[in-house]
Amino acid sequence: MKIIQTIYHKYLFYSNKLRIKKLKILGASIGRDVISYGRFSVVNAVNLKIGERTTINEGVHINCRDKVIIGKDVHLSSNVQIHTGKLILEQNPRIHSKAPIIIKDNVWLATNVVILAGVTIGENTVIAASSVVSKDIPPNSLVMGIPARVKRKI
Repeated sequence: MKIIQTIYHKYLFYSNKLRIKKLKILGASIGRDVISYGRFSVVNAVNLKIGERTTINEGVHINCRDKVIIGKDVHLSSNVQIHTGKLILEQNPRIHSKAPIIIKDNVWLATNVVILAGVTIGENTVIAASSVVSKDIPPNSLVMGIPARVKRKI
């Protein structure tokens, strides 16, 4: 049993290294000690910057039509979605647009959080599970809901 656990841990270690290496080859800027736990997807990696010690969990999807800047010590839980593309509803015919997303240091995005184009999330913020963030979030906030709203300072 110990041999199987050792092999499994080595597999996880090297598969993480390969996923991060692939992002770097595709043009992403990745800080030291970034860890991925399972498969995730990135569209247009050249627009992605991830700070040190950030963790990315299974099922995360990052669509980088525009810049996506993720700070240090950020935790992206399972199935988080980050989308820099948006639809301009006021124009007819409707057209696609884009806007950057900035996630500052020490932010935790819980399971199934969706971050929409043009949003900046302040440092030390926690976004509760299944929230949809469509507007900027101040630092040190607990945020939840659809649409996401600040519930209290932390």
